[in-house]
Amino acid sequence: MARRKRTLPKARTVTPQRRASTPWPTIEDFLASEEGNITLGAINHSSLGYTAIASDEHNMLVALVRKNRETLHQLLDRLERALGPAIDDQVFVDEING
Repeated sequence: MARRKRTLPKARTVTPQRRASTPWPTIEDFLASEEGNITLGAINHSSLGYTAIASDEHNMLVALVRKNRETLHQLLDRLERALGPAIDDQVFVDEING
């Protein structure tokens, strides 16, 4: 009985579909691009409290101040909604400087 030569299947080039691991895909993509930063924290000014700031190497794209009784999740939701237009259309949001 003749042996058949085994051939390996050709490697397929598959582009994986990007699935967000969070409910904030714009924020995740922004961070994955390594072209910007997102900072969560307090500013040394008692009236501002906690903030969320997204910036790239040139501009502050979004600067949000956490509202009274706003959860961190809600603040990140607002950041998610504001970041897309800031990146795509240069519509910046600045709640810190007025």
